[in-house]
Amino acid sequence: MSLVASKRVSDSGDVPEIDDGVASVNAGAFWPVIVLRDLRLAARITGGITTTRLMHVTTEAVVHVTDQLASWQQTQQAAGYTALADVPAGQVNGESIKVYRFRRAVYAIARALLLEGYRDVDTTAKGDKATDTFDNQCDDLWRDARWSIADIRGAQRLFAELC
Repeated sequence: MSLVASKRVSDSGDVPEIDDGVASVNAGAFWPVIVLRDLRLAARITGGITTTRLMHVTTEAVVHVTDQLASWQQTQQAAGYTALADVPAGQVNGESIKVYRFRRAVYAIARALLLEGYRDVDTTAKGDKATDTFDNQCDDLWRDARWSIADIRGAQRLFAELC
């Protein structure tokens, strides 16, 4: 007698573990709306993070990014651009690169804030190793956000480490 085990094929579509409904963060007409469902999928945020917690960190991320770009935004609006998508930029997949980078900055900061919140969860030796991993991921995410913000402004990316 032989056994033939067939492989179960899963749907390849992105489906979040949790339904955030239509929850989103809106910073005004100039900035793109950040949809939590899209953030959750793009940043690999699991269902262990509630919609409320995700809304909290995403709001902080949007506030941080828009604060960093406030003077740049004023310059663009003075030039007659009413939305980030209207500011001249290249396109990728039919979307302004500046809009893409805004989203990338917000997503990176939101994920970094979530990871930073987990640092104190486990204080065992295993937890210390996980904390080091979280720190490295957080550093990379903050760097990605800084570079995206610099790219939106048209400024040079800067990476310097002082020892």
